[in-house]
Amino acid sequence: MSAKKLKKAADYIGGNGCIIKDGYLIYGWGKYTEPSDIASAAKPFYTHFLFKAIEDTKISSIDESIAQYEKRLNVLNPNLGYKDKFITWRHFATQTACYGVSEKPGTAFVYNDWQMALFVDILFKQVYKTEVSEWDNKILHPLLTDLIECQDNPTLLAFGTNNRPGRIAISPRDFARFGLLYLNQGVWNKNQIIAQGFAKLAITDPLPNSIPRTSGVQAEMIEGQRTIGSQVIPDNQCEHKGSYSWLWWVNGIDSNGKRNWLDAPHDTFAALGHGGKEALIIIPSCNLILSWNQSSIDTDEEQNHAIKLVIQSINHLDLMQGITSNKNNRAHLIRRNGIPFFICGPGDPEDFLYQGEENPNGTRNGDQIQLIKKLAINGGNCIYMIGVRSHGGDGDPSQNPFMNHDPNKPLNNEILNQWESWFEEMDRNDILIFFIFYDDSTCIWHTGDEVCTQEKTFFENIVNRFKKFNNLIWCIAEEYQEVYTAKRISKLASIIRHCDEFRHPIAVHSLDGIDFGILADDPNIDQFAIQYNVKSDTELHNGMVEAWNLARKRYNINMSESAGFGTGESARK
Repeated sequence: MSAKKLKKAADYIGGNGCIIKDGYLIYGWGKYTEPSDIASAAKPFYTHFLFKAIEDTKISSIDESIAQYEKRLNVLNPNLGYKDKFITWRHFATQTACYGVSEKPGTAFVYNDWQMALFVDILFKQVYKTEVSEWDNKILHPLLTDLIECQDNPTLLAFGTNNRPGRIAISPRDFARFGLLYLNQGVWNKNQIIAQGFAKLAITDPLPNSIPRTSGVQAEMIEGQRTIGSQVIPDNQCEHKGSYSWLWWVNGIDSNGKRNWLDAPHDTFAALGHGGKEALIIIPSCNLILSWNQSSIDTDEEQNHAIKLVIQSINHLDLMQGITSNKNNRAHLIRRNGIPFFICGPGDPEDFLYQGEENPNGTRNGDQIQLIKKLAINGGNCIYMIGVRSHGGDGDPSQNPFMNHDPNKPLNNEILNQWESWFEEMDRNDILIFFIFYDDSTCIWHTGDEVCTQEKTFFENIVNRFKKFNNLIWCIAEEYQEVYTAKRISKLASIIRHCDEFRHPIAVHSLDGIDFGILADDPNIDQFAIQYNVKSDTELHNGMVEAWNLARKRYNINMSESAGFGTGESARK
């Protein structure tokens, strides 16, 4: 990491803070060992203790009713159907309880410090059965901060027992420890502090954009209801932007297709107070944690820029745990951390990107997310998909990503946004995006050995858009010999290599056979995607062994298609 660039980032952020890389504190500024109020950045602590209460059977489920603990909810808002008696823990922990506003629980998002105070009081006083004065000694310290070896005496009573109890004061150094716990999926020093399932759920389950922001019409609250922060009634502070997951902020996409932090890796998540003045930002793909308080940051754009500056201080080619070719033996694929990578997944549906009825904007009403989840559950780690299936391929004229499906027009950003959402889900589940640009016989630009300007721009735009994903292999064409020359394939591989500084593997799929021919020695091509149609699984196995020997460590082989023997028991054999 560059000390000069780290200082530049720290100067931009201001206040007090520290940076953790690979589990070590590698940079600090200001009074980063002194506790200070972190405002709304404390909210993920409340979710932590909620999940812990469920794990310890203090609460029966996340959908348990709150009214059993607070009887007055049963008689609030008779003109609204006594809606508050239906509030659950899920509603509190996703800011959809709609407490103090007119909507029914679960129907709208309301970032509301009155409902958060009610959540904290019921959780700590009634579930944990602890008086306010004992919240630190009986809850925070023994159940969390002592276990993660905090050094600077954090407290749930930042302003004392009578002033907004539940507000946390913690040093940036100790706050980073909380982030490290979630970076490591609930493990600290080989001890599972919070169940892995809860640790993963907390930061991977954002509210869908179909949940609207509250209309902000005031409704009755319990008499004497306190707030944990804002004094505004009704309190309605912000949108969720498709990026609010169990009181954590994540790098989701809003209803307009905008990424929460454009320059941050997609797995970034954060706890934020006062718009970012207090922050804990975790980037698992970088093994990086940023923690600060009393900073000058107070907008989404400033949060993004701070993240960008810190990332720029790292050799970005080491940031991602992405897939690449082993430079010491190109027969093998590895992750950047040196772990070997092997592919096992379905070869169908080739029209994965175009499953479902087409919407007016070009997107699809398909079951792609369900297919991804099914694959993850069943242990597969790859989906074979084709970007352009029109223009001579096996798809209809709509199966390409251009505006109005016309290659003379720009790429359709709505389609790319939808692809990105699927790729993000695949990346979360370590499922390989095996992205084939062209279907067999697809040819848009009939230019022989040459790559025209339009084709070059198309490849560059796709690569630049999606190279950020870890689990990715580019494949130029399926059965390339049907319409493309080896010279043109080599030129397209060079374009991809020039654009993709992360050096994701580049593959080419060939017609039936195990000899890669002239492309075997292309320095930009890392994988031979083999189609081998033979009469028995034994012949298929022997052919793959021969293909491996023919490769002579010049490229990796992928048995991508074989009529009749590429699935089930025969493939496993």
